[in-house]
Order: sequence, then C-alpha cells, then structure tokens
Amino acid sequence: MTDVHSDSSMDDSLEVAKRRGRMARWRQHLAEDASKEYADLILIVTCFISGLVDSAVFNVWSCFVSMQTGNTVYVGLGMSGQPLSQPYRWVKSGTAILSFCLGTYFFSRVCRLLGPLRRGTLFGSFIFQALLCFIAGILVVSGVVHKDAGNQLPRNYIVLLPLGLLSFQSAGQIVMSRMLLYNELPTIVLTSTYCDLMFDPLLFTAPVTQNPKRNRRFVSAVALVLGAGLGGVLTKGGDIADPLWIAGGVKVVLGLVWVFWRAEGGAIRLP
Repeated sequence: MTDVHSDSSMDDSLEVAKRRGRMARWRQHLAEDASKEYADLILIVTCFISGLVDSAVFNVWSCFVSMQTGNTVYVGLGMSGQPLSQPYRWVKSGTAILSFCLGTYFFSRVCRLLGPLRRGTLFGSFIFQALLCFIAGILVVSGVVHKDAGNQLPRNYIVLLPLGLLSFQSAGQIVMSRMLLYNELPTIVLTSTYCDLMFDPLLFTAPVTQNPKRNRRFVSAVALVLGAGLGGVLTKGGDIADPLWIAGGVKVVLGLVWVFWRAEGGAIRLP
C-alpha cells in the first residue's frame, strides 16, 4: 500500500511539474517581442475591417467610428444647427471623437506598460478590440439598440453606446501601426495615404520590390474600399450586426496569429 501511494504521489508531482513547465514556457513565449517583418500584412487586414465597420455604421447610424475627420466636420456643422435633416448628428460624431481619443490614450499607455511588441500584448489588444465589437453586436441583436437608433436623438441616446465602443476599439488599430513603425499604414484613414502615395517621386518608376511603402499604401486603400463595399452590401436592409460579427471574428483570428508570430531576430518556436 505504501509503495502504491508513493508511486501515485510521485506521478502527481511529475504532472504538476510538467504543467508548471508548460505554463512557464507559454509565459516566456508570450513575453517575447514579435518580429515587425511582414506585420504590414496584418495591418492591411485591419484596413479592410475599418472599411467594413465604418461603411456599415455610417449606412445605418450616419456616423463614422474610425475616420474622425468626417466626424469633426459634423461637429462643426452642428454649431450652426446643420444639417437641417439631422441637427443632432454632432452628438454622435462628438461621442465618436471623444471615444476614439480615450481609446488611443488607453491602448498607447497599456501597450507601453506591458511591452508594445510582445506577443501577449498584441494578442490581448486584438482580443479586447474584438470583445468590444461583439458587445456592440449583442446590443443590436438583443434589441437594445434598434435599427433606427441613429435617428432617435434627442429622445433616445442609446445609439451612443455602440458608437462609443466601436470608436474606442478602432483606436487600437492605429496605435498598433505606430508601435510597429508602419506609419504609412494608419489603418483607419486614407487622406494622408492618398497624399503620400501621389507625393512619392518613384510612384510609377520603382519596381514593386523596391518601393514597399508605395505598395502598402496602395494595397491598404484597396483593402479599405473592399471592406466598405462589403459593409454596404451587408447593411442594405438596415441590419448592422453581421459586419460587427465579422469584424470581431477577424480580430480574434489576427490575435491568435500574433501568438504564433516569429520572434524578433529569431524563428517561430512553439512552447
């Protein structure tokens, strides 16, 4: 009996030690900085997400959640009670701007605190962004936020809740592009992208392999337009839930991709 009990205790100890070893390897794996090489591919996918979400939200709720220039113009118009058809549009746009600014402050500070390029940080950022998209989707499918919620101001301000959540999460994308040093891929706006693309003296002369910034700018614009087109198709009937599910799902996938991304200066090593 003693030997059996001793063997069982030893097996349990070995299993605990193995489990602790695996957890330690995972912690070390997630703490490693991810390589910035080819990270532009992930950022281009987020451009598609921006087009998808922004077109869907604007089509249904008449507001942007990523492109804050348009929202700033609407806030300015609101100072004179314009547009007459939607005099309270400035409230939605102002909420989006404020939420975006808070999101940028949040993501930038948290990323710096945790280590901006760590696999775990990049994974957590995308998962949190996805969670906010899913919450906004749940608010829609549950009926808390109706299709015409964007036109209910000032009687009902519920539309400001999903707008705030979506604007907050969109800030995580541009913060990531800054941390990864791909400033030519802001992921949420195209005005500077168009300008820099046309400003490039080698726009039409440099081979594809010799002008990566030009290539990224061009592909990011195409990705955003394609996302916007899909958002328009999915919201023809006024239902915004599907684009939000897609955006959240894609961000979950991108978060998982970061978990297995090659480390800076090394190869992929699974824990």
